This record gives sequence, C-alpha cells and structure tokens, in this order.
Amino acid sequence: MQDTARAVGLMIGCSVLFATMATLVGLAHARDPGLSTLVTSAFRAGVNLVALVLLARFDVDLLLGDRRRALWIRGVLGGISLVCYFSALARLGVGVSAFLNQTSAIWVALLAPGLLGERTGRMVWVAVAGSLCGVALLAGPRAGEATEWTGHAFGLASGLTSAGAYLTVRKAGATNKPITIVFYFTLVAALSTTTASLVRREPVPHDPVVLGYLVGAGLAATFAQLIMTEAYRIGRAGPVAAAGAAGPLFSTLLGWAVLGQVPDRYGAVGMAILLVTGIGLPWLAAR
Repeated sequence: MQDTARAVGLMIGCSVLFATMATLVGLAHARDPGLSTLVTSAFRAGVNLVALVLLARFDVDLLLGDRRRALWIRGVLGGISLVCYFSALARLGVGVSAFLNQTSAIWVALLAPGLLGERTGRMVWVAVAGSLCGVALLAGPRAGEATEWTGHAFGLASGLTSAGAYLTVRKAGATNKPITIVFYFTLVAALSTTTASLVRREPVPHDPVVLGYLVGAGLAATFAQLIMTEAYRIGRAGPVAAAGAAGPLFSTLLGWAVLGQVPDRYGAVGMAILLVTGIGLPWLAAR
C-alpha cells in the first residue's frame, strides 16, 4: 500500500515534467510552424538518449539490463506512442492532445487485471471516469470548431500504445532499473524517428530558440520518464494511471502562465474536477 501511495506521488511529480515537455514542444511548433513532428520526436528522443548515457556514466551493463523481451516491447510501443502524441500535438495543441493521450488510463484499468493480476478498484474507476470528464471540459472542442480527424486518430493511438508501454514496465521492472527500461524506449525511438526524418529529408531547425525548446523538452522528458517508470514499477497500475490525469491540469496551468492561454468557464470546472480525480482520488485509492 505504501509503495502505491509513493508511486502516485511520483506520478504527480512526473506530470509536472511531462507538462513542461509538452509546453516546450508547443512553443517550438508555434515559433516554427513548418517544424516536422518527426524532427521534434527525434530531438526529444536523441536528447533523452544522451542524457541517459551520461546519467549511467557509460555503464553498458546497466543500460542493457537483462535484455528480456519486455524491454524491447516497451521500447517499440513507447516509440510509436511518442510519434503519435507529437503528431497530435502539432495538429490539435497541448490540451486536446493531452486529453486523448490520457485515454491510456482506461486501457490500463481494463487490462491490468488480466495481464498483471491486479484488481482495478471501484475508486480507481471513478478517478479514471472523472479525470476524462475533467479533461474533456478543460480541453475538448468548443462549438463552432472544426474537427481535425487525423490529429484525433493520432491522439487516440498515442493513448492505446502508451497503455501497452506502461503495462510492460511492470514485467521488465522486476529485474531492471528505471534507467534500463527508459534506455530501451529512447534507443528505439531515437533510431526510428531519426531514420524516418533522414529518409523523408525533413529540414532541421536552425533557429537557436527552437533548438533550445527542443533540448529543454528532451531533458524534461528524461527525468519524467525515469520517475514515471519507477512509479509503474513499484505501484499498482490502476491508481498510478489515474494519477496521470494531473498532467493536463499542469499543462493548462503552464499554458496559462507561459502563453497567456486563460481557460474559459468550462476549463475552470475541468481543472477543479482534475484536482480531485487526478490527485485526490488516486491517492486515497492507493492508501
């Protein structure tokens, strides 16, 4: 129980870092509208990879771990989720992308009993349902806005593949450290996105401000991934996934502070709901 409560606390801290990453990516695309999401993903994964190698002090055995299949599965699913999320982010903005990505909590709650043998309690389901309502109010489309179907498809795909990646963390985490699990994800993501960018001959940004945003996003993501991996490794998947709903709340607060994007009355209600269902209920469920 204490481990799960600690994991929920870690997930809330991780949400702040992921919100920082999303805000920096949003700033980069706002400054350079022609910036490719493949290039954004490659920068994020590349910075992440370099940071992990430095944190591991070039210890190859630590980075490679026990080389079990779950590590590679986590890497592939995480890489797909990253590209899908950034593709949604460029088309829909931070808010709606965060909502669609947050559907991962539903998949985790549904699949955890069968794959991990962990019962998803009633309070966790209330937290998941409430968080989705909160994010829908916070970031959902308003009347008169056109629907960007491609962006929504990418966002939903990011949620599904994220859930698969999170669940494999529990399999790989029994015998591997968080830095090992995150290394496989960043290795796969960096190789795939960089190769795709080169094949498509996507232009590399030269604006130092855009490059600074992308490097900052990669560093924020590095520590967010390590904290998130530790949370899923030590805690029950359901409450941890529900606590991930704090991410859209922090994204909105950062958008408000950094970009001056003041939420409307629906958004304010959504933020209040998220405060309860993304932080309060997961914590109570964990205890």
